[in-house]
Amino acid sequence: MLTLGTMDRERIERLGGLTAHVVEHALASGLAWDDAILAFGIAARAIAARASDQGAGPFDACAARAERQLKAGMNQSADLLRAWLR
Repeated sequence: MLTLGTMDRERIERLGGLTAHVVEHALASGLAWDDAILAFGIAARAIAARASDQGAGPFDACAARAERQLKAGMNQSADLLRAWLR
């Protein structure tokens, strides 16, 4: 599992920036919070499909990895976003 303490500053910048962008747009979307979360899962599958198309492996393997990464992200604290905002 990733933790803030093991991430380099560049990774914090990239993940924090994307996280802030995604949260901002999710809150502005007008969707209920649980529907916004559903959209993240759909986006994860779409990213996995693109990765598969670009040679990262079979779609099923990419989708399984995307699911693991989503779950790993759920285990992260909001400290990543806080570190980016500093």
